[in-house]
Amino acid sequence: MSAEKKSFLSSLFDKINHFLDRYILPWPVRFLTFRFVILATICLLVPLILFANNTTLVLGLNSYLNTMSVAVSSIVLLYATLADAHQKQTVELQERRAQEDHLHVTEMHRLVLETLENQRQEIDTLKEMIADLKGLSYQPREISAPPNLPALHPRGSQRFSQDDIGEQMEQKLTRNDLVSTIQKGLKPGKP
Repeated sequence: MSAEKKSFLSSLFDKINHFLDRYILPWPVRFLTFRFVILATICLLVPLILFANNTTLVLGLNSYLNTMSVAVSSIVLLYATLADAHQKQTVELQERRAQEDHLHVTEMHRLVLETLENQRQEIDTLKEMIADLKGLSYQPREISAPPNLPALHPRGSQRFSQDDIGEQMEQKLTRNDLVSTIQKGLKPGKP
């Protein structure tokens, strides 16, 4: 199958799913989660028992109950799977933000260290000027290299990698093919 055809089919399925999710599937969910429908469905067990000899009634009620059972199970599975996929997206976005904040704090720390070093150099210059005025010699302290901030992190500079989020998710999350398949179709910013 060509890439264009796959893209067309994918786009078509996305449009169909969007239409179903927006206009069709909410109605069975509203119907099946309506409290009186739930009570009425449970109450259908009584005529099922009382009129056990009426085959037509029993088969009709049984078919209705089976259909409702399958519909409810399918809806619960669909929404649970979608919720799981959305939760994974949320975790990824939160992790990206945490990584951005981490980089920002690290950069701020680096700037503070630079400022301290500049102040130390200025103090050394002032001490040297005072020593010159008094006719003394002044030996400035040795300058130590500032610490490598990414190396201070427990996981080292790997924590600063752009691929770190994906690698961590791959290592620590349990894989589920159904969720992964649905996850591929979810894109940020989609209605």
